[in-house]
Amino acid sequence: MSVDPAFVAQLSTWLAATDIAVLELRGPDGTLRLVQAGSVVRSEAVSPVEDIAAAEAEVVAAPGVGVFLDRHPLRLEPAAAPGSQHAAGEPLGFLRTGPILQAVSAPCDCIVEGVLAAHGATVGFGTPLVAIVPIDTGETP
Repeated sequence: MSVDPAFVAQLSTWLAATDIAVLELRGPDGTLRLVQAGSVVRSEAVSPVEDIAAAEAEVVAAPGVGVFLDRHPLRLEPAAAPGSQHAAGEPLGFLRTGPILQAVSAPCDCIVEGVLAAHGATVGFGTPLVAIVPIDTGETP
């Protein structure tokens, strides 16, 4: 995707002033993704192949209101890293509401495409948390 660098710089400045972790702009020529990590905003050009994969992705949304945790409070590693494979029911993250910690589970066997919410972000019901690509295991229920 061909984008004016001054436009990308302006968008990066605006993004840095928010708590938005990822901003993705799609156009007929491709996709521009801006990712915020702390005070640093980096831009990523997404290839058409990734666009096709993203179209097949599903989103796991917040089941309620709370603070999203990408890892269990007693662990250092995230529950769902991009590219990791998970079985249905396995935790992809956690939602903390007061003293209650609720697992955000994989709805099906899947591969994690990306974590959409930042660790520690306050989220509302239905907020997209994790993008997944379902895996067809060939089993019938």
